[in-house]
Amino acid sequence: MSLIKWTPEFSVNHPEIDKEHQSLFEMLNRFYQGIQESSPKEKLAQLIKGLINYARTHFKHEEEYMRSIAYPGLLAHQKEHQEFMDKVNEFYEKYTNGRLILSIEVTNFIKNWITNHIKKEDKRYATFVGKEKNA
Repeated sequence: MSLIKWTPEFSVNHPEIDKEHQSLFEMLNRFYQGIQESSPKEKLAQLIKGLINYARTHFKHEEEYMRSIAYPGLLAHQKEHQEFMDKVNEFYEKYTNGRLILSIEVTNFIKNWITNHIKKEDKRYATFVGKEKNA
């Protein structure tokens, strides 16, 4: 049972970043499966915390890469990453304090953010690299 499937349309033509994106998809699918199976609160909290920690590490790698290619959209991209981290940390805090029920809506927010971010924002630096190589 899977919420999101990796396809070539998500590739940014960078093997390590593509692999990290695939791992984010796998983690999101495990989280979704945990919700579908009504997993215990501790397990769901662990799954969302793992997703948050992995996203933080991935964003750091991605931002380092953008710096290394002198990507002009780095600051705006970092802002998007920070907004996402703020939102999922808020979900985690509310959930662990009993003020939020993790649901398909939360999962869909994360899924939609990740897929839209890769297809739009991440593709911009992939296109930028492609243009630089052809210049």
